[in-house]
Amino acid sequence: MMSSAFLLVSRVMLFLLAIATTFIVASNVLATSVPGVVDSFVTTSAYSYIDTYNLQSPLTPSVGTTKTIYVNGRVTDGDGVGTGFADGDLQSVDLRFYRENVGVSCTPDMNDCYQASCTVTANSSTVLNYSCTVNLSYLADSTMVGGSYPNEAWNAEIIVKDDIAQVGSLVKQFEVQTLLALDIPSSVDFGQFLPGEETTSLNNSEYILTQKGNDVASIMISGADMSCTSAGSIPIENIKWSTIDVGASHASATSVTTTPTNAGLSIETNDTGSLSKSIYLNLITSLGVGGACSGSLVVEALAV
Repeated sequence: MMSSAFLLVSRVMLFLLAIATTFIVASNVLATSVPGVVDSFVTTSAYSYIDTYNLQSPLTPSVGTTKTIYVNGRVTDGDGVGTGFADGDLQSVDLRFYRENVGVSCTPDMNDCYQASCTVTANSSTVLNYSCTVNLSYLADSTMVGGSYPNEAWNAEIIVKDDIAQVGSLVKQFEVQTLLALDIPSSVDFGQFLPGEETTSLNNSEYILTQKGNDVASIMISGADMSCTSAGSIPIENIKWSTIDVGASHASATSVTTTPTNAGLSIETNDTGSLSKSIYLNLITSLGVGGACSGSLVVEALAV
């Protein structure tokens, strides 16, 4: 017997080309948390550096959050350093963390430019240990093949100043890995409908996709028929998608098919723009169906 009302539920299967945990690496790019890995030597006449540290490269951002990067080392000045800034010859130790073509004087930005003041602790009368910390965003521009800037690299630059305004720097280059990661909802619930009804712009389902990596992603959509527990089934073509908020009967609402279709939707990585995009899902219920109906909707994130 066909029921007069039924619960229709769509289950969503997710397929990402890049699984988040595949790319997770240690949280240090230049050194461990133990100070003294970098030796930076400053003389009374000019700055000279002995570069002894090993760089971890490429660095992969953490999915959807920041990754703490540590840069530690020693700076030496024969004129004496005291126990901290202002009581010796050294006045400041700063870190600039930037994509090379934006330059060391760049404005701080999650995509390509970070600045940090470093803390110091006494090592000896002529040596200070320094420790610098950067919280690298998941949006940091990739410089690897497939990323936004494959012909560039990132610079980690330590800048030291003394009390007569001499300035010196130590630069090390590294790469930032490409990370394809989106936050994709795991389910869609259309609610309860009578057989033959269809959704409108007032009761469709907004499906929000959010950027969680540094790779521009395009969206492919496909699916399979919905089966119902009491009677009948709903063909996959009765689920329709659109990038604008419309109902099932609108001309821009496109039927889902078993073949993946490009939604023409790109999720960008620029922190000044929108990091989320919406797909509006509509449903046309079939006559002669009843019970709880469920099927699969496949949403694939592809690197652009």
